[in-house]
Amino acid sequence: MKTVINQQDLLNQHHSVEGLIIRQEVPDDHRETEELVREAFFNRYKPGCDEHYLMHRLRQAPDFLPWHSLVAEYDGAVVGQVMLSPAAIMQDSQAAIPLLTLGPVCVLPALVGRGVGSALMRAAIAIASHHGARAILLMGDPGYYQRFGFVPAARFHIRLPEAGSQDAPFFMALPMYQGALDHAAGLFQLSPVFDDYTEGFDAYDSSFPHRRKLRLPGQLV
Repeated sequence: MKTVINQQDLLNQHHSVEGLIIRQEVPDDHRETEELVREAFFNRYKPGCDEHYLMHRLRQAPDFLPWHSLVAEYDGAVVGQVMLSPAAIMQDSQAAIPLLTLGPVCVLPALVGRGVGSALMRAAIAIASHHGARAILLMGDPGYYQRFGFVPAARFHIRLPEAGSQDAPFFMALPMYQGALDHAAGLFQLSPVFDDYTEGFDAYDSSFPHRRKLRLPGQLV
């Protein structure tokens, strides 16, 4: 007989950080989570950041489900978050293979390196599998994500829309079960929210405390 696992019990199984709670985000968390994401990404990849607005917009998408957004809570405060969102592989036959993408994911800077990020990653993978996801695709640091089982998406002949990016090592895939991405060759397609989420950003961001945008070494943009 198959054991039915409660969703919260499932999340609790995937970390050993004492006092840490991984749970589904609720509406009362939204502002605190967005403040955390802004703090974590500000001036990291470019001057300022917009990841908090992306998360805000993804929650408003018609295909968003509550389990797509998880938070890490410690001593009553949100100290980390991870978000999943629907994506697809568009095959040459025009068939679409539904799956998930992961991001943004972040941890309060003071807690980086203490197991919170790993706990969130394992919980996101577990909840995606629990809800029947076929695979998770993402773009990120191979050295970090390979520890969770991610491999180059090129192995499955899945490609990004950008020319010359077919073998990009940062484009990675995690099949949820054996053979999940067999015969899945095609073009990776994110939620339309990723296409252009700049409209309304300035008005949204103005509600957060002012911070100085800096051009720093190592930024991507």
